[in-house]
Amino acid sequence: MDLGDVLRDAISRVCEMPLDRIRDDATLDDLGIDSLAVAEIIVEIEAELDRELPVHLFRQLDDVRTVGDVERELSKSLAPP
Repeated sequence: MDLGDVLRDAISRVCEMPLDRIRDDATLDDLGIDSLAVAEIIVEIEAELDRELPVHLFRQLDDVRTVGDVERELSKSLAPP
């Protein structure tokens, strides 16, 4: 399962937007994603992965700008130690 696909699917469901609009270089602001939507997207990802994401990830997401940035942060958080 590709983490980027899981992320884009979650954004699509939560924000009710077509997948083709969710590019790696799209900023969260441009997509209208606020902090509440981020929380909902994280819940969707956790459900899809059947796994709880690390709490520190939420703080790191405050500093990301694009969908690609979010994917990289998720990948780092889920990588084995």
